[in-house]
Amino acid sequence: MKKAGTMFVKNLRYLCLVGAIVLGLMTIVGTGGGGGGGGGASSDITYTGLETQAAIDENNAENLLTGAYGGGSIGTKFDINAIQSGESVHIGRPVALKVSRVLESSLRKVDFASRSGGTFSGAIKTVSGQDNGSCGGTFSYSISYDDTTGDFTGSFTFNDYCEDDTTIDGGVTFTGQVDINTEDLLKFTFSFNSLSYTSGSDSFTLNGNIAWDVTVSPITITMTMYFRDNSTNKVYWVQNYTIELTEETGYVDIDVSGRFYHPDHGYITITTSPPLRINDGDEYPFQGVIVVEGKDGTAGGPTRARLTVIDNSEYQVEADTDGDGFYDDYDSGVLNW
Repeated sequence: MKKAGTMFVKNLRYLCLVGAIVLGLMTIVGTGGGGGGGGGASSDITYTGLETQAAIDENNAENLLTGAYGGGSIGTKFDINAIQSGESVHIGRPVALKVSRVLESSLRKVDFASRSGGTFSGAIKTVSGQDNGSCGGTFSYSISYDDTTGDFTGSFTFNDYCEDDTTIDGGVTFTGQVDINTEDLLKFTFSFNSLSYTSGSDSFTLNGNIAWDVTVSPITITMTMYFRDNSTNKVYWVQNYTIELTEETGYVDIDVSGRFYHPDHGYITITTSPPLRINDGDEYPFQGVIVVEGKDGTAGGPTRARLTVIDNSEYQVEADTDGDGFYDDYDSGVLNW
């Protein structure tokens, strides 16, 4: 089973980049407001914001797209005036990326196949243990593995567990399957309810799940998540995201599609065409296009904003705010990541 963990770590490096692109949507800001309908996450987090399509305009286009890519705390601290004057605004690590890396590193510390400390009941092996965070706190785990079918289930309990200046607290369950002959990871899902996340001044509570299937090509990842910003108590919702991940020699292609709900603006959809292409070892893509789409404009078509990657240090944002099919209503010029 050790080999399966190694394969998982390899794929997670790219999955974290996916998280950076799609889950960062939770902190989008712009003009607008209002109440809303009744989408719900759980007894702990409930989405009560707008459920109609958002309108994309020249005031929120950059925020929508840079938030879509950067995520994390950029939404509430984004300086639109600095961007419009051509100054560089660094898009930092997003919440999804940090949480994914903490969960991945925690899983990597667990030797699924280790018989020491485990007990057997027929074909079922149970392993449990505890480990320390590099900057404080602990996590404990319990995993059951069927060495006949390759199915496994488990759980983490995090107690102020800190890695990479990120602290999480709460429970996470996971299920999955490995090939019992090759020990390659086949499928894997994290699920969490009221998982607490803090990093610097950012504080969120997360509910949802992230699942991926490596038996298909390209690798397919799906996710549905709710985020509560603990400083504002606003809840954001990403629904039925599909991510297709194609690994090539020296780079990875990432295709994303799905829907994001902002409580003040409603929902937008996100697509990538052509896909984002990221070199091994880079944090940012060197080519690709991200498009977010909102409700119809005055010309009859959907309003859109487009982020075009120039290279791994620069990008450009354009918008079609009247829905005439042309991105000629707003142009940010060249911006730095």
